[in-house]
Amino acid sequence: MSKSGEALYMVTLKHLARDGKKAAADLPEVQLSYIPGKQLRGLLDALAALGPTVVFPVEPELRVTAPDGKYVVQLKGGRLQFVSWSSKHKGGEYSAARIYSIITGEEEAEAMRAQMTAGPASGGLMQSKAMLALLVVAIVAVNSFTFWFVSRPKKTLLPKYTVLAAEPARRVLENVAGFYETGERRLEIDKTGKVQRFKLGPERKLVSPQSFTVEAADAGGRQALVASINASRKTLITIKDPLSVVLYGDTYQRVQR
Repeated sequence: MSKSGEALYMVTLKHLARDGKKAAADLPEVQLSYIPGKQLRGLLDALAALGPTVVFPVEPELRVTAPDGKYVVQLKGGRLQFVSWSSKHKGGEYSAARIYSIITGEEEAEAMRAQMTAGPASGGLMQSKAMLALLVVAIVAVNSFTFWFVSRPKKTLLPKYTVLAAEPARRVLENVAGFYETGERRLEIDKTGKVQRFKLGPERKLVSPQSFTVEAADAGGRQALVASINASRKTLITIKDPLSVVLYGDTYQRVQR
């Protein structure tokens, strides 16, 4: 449970275990929602500790959504590489502590405090008061955004759909069941409603599995499968024709029933 007013973060882990202490190419993506700064720092430290042990094709990565922006932390050549879309921060090779201070805003706040401390010595009393006011405004803005971000209603990009009754649903699943591929990914749909999605690795080895369950539905007059990725995330698999389906905008062609 986070403290009231504490900034929270959304983190997606690629090729990493949930605690960031294990890396492997076949680990599925993990989504951590609204975690506190202490947990974020633990993930960064764990990722840095993995540095000497990680080799290709394992490519560990943290994608972080913070109140003031989005960041990516990658492990390359045994070192942490930081990517930011903010003009205030340049990407590059940083320590876990430096990356944490940038994401949480501690680095910027410390710089502002340093300027305020130096202000009176140079006769800039008014400048110090202005900097203090800006710091207070920044803190209020970050906390207000965090409250809105946590309390806002969940959004969905799914079109309107209607789940089919048991018998029509059974027929849809039996017809669509099979193996589908795009050339880079593979989708395995079972008539029981279980679906697995893989990346095709070297020598067509199946890696990075993602599992979810589906329900047959009608979406705007077309047959589809409503896929439940977790308790709060759903997506739509559209049945394009007897030989192909569409997921995340990619068309998968049937290769085997």
